[in-house]
Amino acid sequence: MIIYCSSFLRATWLCTLLCLGSLLHAETLILPTQAQRIDPQPYVEYLEDPGGTLRSTDFERPEVAARFRPWADSHNTMNFGFTSSTWWLRLRLKTASDTRGRWLLEIPYLHLDEIDLHAPDREVLELGASRPFEARPYFHRFHIFPLDVTSTEQVWLLRVKSADSLTLPMQIWSPDAFANESTRLFVVQAMYFGGLLALMVYNLFLASSLRDRRFLFYALFAGHFGLAMMAGNGLAHMFIWPGAYRFDQVAQSFLLALAAAFAMQFSIAFLQGGRHAPNLARSLHALTLVFTVIALLLIGSLWWPLPRQTVLIAMTLISLPAGLLTIWIGARTWRRGFKPARFFLLAWGILWAGAFVAGARMMGWIPTNVVTAYALQIASTAEMLLLALSLADLIHIERLEREKAQSLALDTQQRVLQTLKQSEDKLEKAVQQRTHELEVSLDVQKALVAQHVRFGALISHEFRNPLGILDSQVSLMRREAEVGKLDLTRRLDTMTSAMQRLQGMFDNWLKNDRLSNSLQDFRRQPVPLVAWLHELIDAQTSYHANHWLKENLTFDPGDIWMDENLMDIALTNLIDNACKYSAPGTTITITTRQRGQQVGLCVTDQGKGIAPEHHAAIFQDYFRVEPEGQVRGIGLGLPFVRRIVDLHQGQIELLSNIDEGSRFCIWLPMGPPAFTNT
Repeated sequence: MIIYCSSFLRATWLCTLLCLGSLLHAETLILPTQAQRIDPQPYVEYLEDPGGTLRSTDFERPEVAARFRPWADSHNTMNFGFTSSTWWLRLRLKTASDTRGRWLLEIPYLHLDEIDLHAPDREVLELGASRPFEARPYFHRFHIFPLDVTSTEQVWLLRVKSADSLTLPMQIWSPDAFANESTRLFVVQAMYFGGLLALMVYNLFLASSLRDRRFLFYALFAGHFGLAMMAGNGLAHMFIWPGAYRFDQVAQSFLLALAAAFAMQFSIAFLQGGRHAPNLARSLHALTLVFTVIALLLIGSLWWPLPRQTVLIAMTLISLPAGLLTIWIGARTWRRGFKPARFFLLAWGILWAGAFVAGARMMGWIPTNVVTAYALQIASTAEMLLLALSLADLIHIERLEREKAQSLALDTQQRVLQTLKQSEDKLEKAVQQRTHELEVSLDVQKALVAQHVRFGALISHEFRNPLGILDSQVSLMRREAEVGKLDLTRRLDTMTSAMQRLQGMFDNWLKNDRLSNSLQDFRRQPVPLVAWLHELIDAQTSYHANHWLKENLTFDPGDIWMDENLMDIALTNLIDNACKYSAPGTTITITTRQRGQQVGLCVTDQGKGIAPEHHAAIFQDYFRVEPEGQVRGIGLGLPFVRRIVDLHQGQIELLSNIDEGSRFCIWLPMGPPAFTNT
């Protein structure tokens, strides 16, 4: 229904305007009887009201009415760009015959917040994007005003205000011609949006079946772009969100901002920007964020007093560098041999050219006409066709690459078959060679058995040496005591050294048996980790006087569930090894660490390190990196440690390289065990 103003225009005011018009010699538009469409712009005069304070009654004063000026460029649509002023338009009409005629004034531009028609002898007709759709006298996507024109000259006033670009295309139609033209344009729009919908569904299908985000991003871009075009053409307000007139004020700009954001992501994915132009790709990611923020600001302006016009100007200005950057990445990708970029370049070049023309028209830089008003929609039609070719070209190239790969695989398979056939001829020789290798392996095993026998004899000999030293020192102490020349310090030092050597060998032999027997006696209980480590390190300090044992217990997990005796064996073994394989005077660092729900006990030395190829083997029984080295040992210490850690459901980690020292970390669960052995 039509919403009217509460005040009526007086007949005296109309007479005053007519007299004033005669004084100013303004031209009157005479509507011929047989005409179907007339361009009224050459007959329109305009007046700017910066403060928006003028009222219709103010034009009764000659000094105010004299401010009207004709539009200078009568061949192009009236376009005032982004402006906060209120604008008044004046038009004089009459018919060529003596009868009253019904005409329609069409303003085919939706982004006008307020359009008030002050008609002679009628109430004010208030339309615009900020008014309910139901207020329109005709169910149409554009603003349509009925004109009842007589043979007597009449003055019509339009009051216009908008936060968007203020463009005022106008046409005067006969009702029949307007109905025919509307039907024709509706069919054209239906074909356009039908093609866009088909493209979106097709890409969604490809994205779903191929699990390819390129098609998903393009489908999202096409969907938002299509909705933006529907919002700009008024169809969305009629059929998709009827009644949401406040949202319709920002719908096109909001959807275009989201479409631009998805276009940036599609460009990165399609052109493989992260590989071909990583720095430029990061710029597109930044533009994606910028367009998303613009969309949020536009939506927010419906509830909060945000500067919508400033946001729209910013979006218009950002679109040009975004388009140029996208085209630049496409050109670089094409130069690097990515063939699908050729159609991409042409498609996006046309689209961003259309976007630039549309933005320049909104800014008032270029005149408004049919081409510039529909530049974005015209460009998007060509862009859809070209990107469809681009995607098809991409699929075709990928299919050729798959076929090439399959052909290469087939050739490889044939070569393998030929190789196998040739190998059959050599099979007998290979069997003979393998037999020889087995014989050699058997000899090696025999040699290993002999080595173990010799190893046992060596251990037996090594046990006798410390025992013999102890025995001889005791005898010497007795003799020296009898003659009163007992050198107690010297004898005790010698005996202590022999006992430590003997103890070390016994530990290496007995720990394995102790660990095996402790499987049945394994008991975990809460142990205050940091206090326990203090005691253990203090005890080890006296055993390793030639090294500095440094504590770095910055992480304190509290109580840890573990077998205290077994963990003492494991950590002591790591400290012993660190001292044995590090030069005297170096520092051995014991630290605590955290990794998720695990606590780490780490021992770091400054020794010569372990080569990466030996990292796994050193946890095997009897393995030594240098079997004949100067450091004594039989290769059982680290296997003991690994078995203890396994009992605690933990892991042991080694970080080491040659000449860089070694770090062994025991990782234990911080929480109580899921079950306890009994």
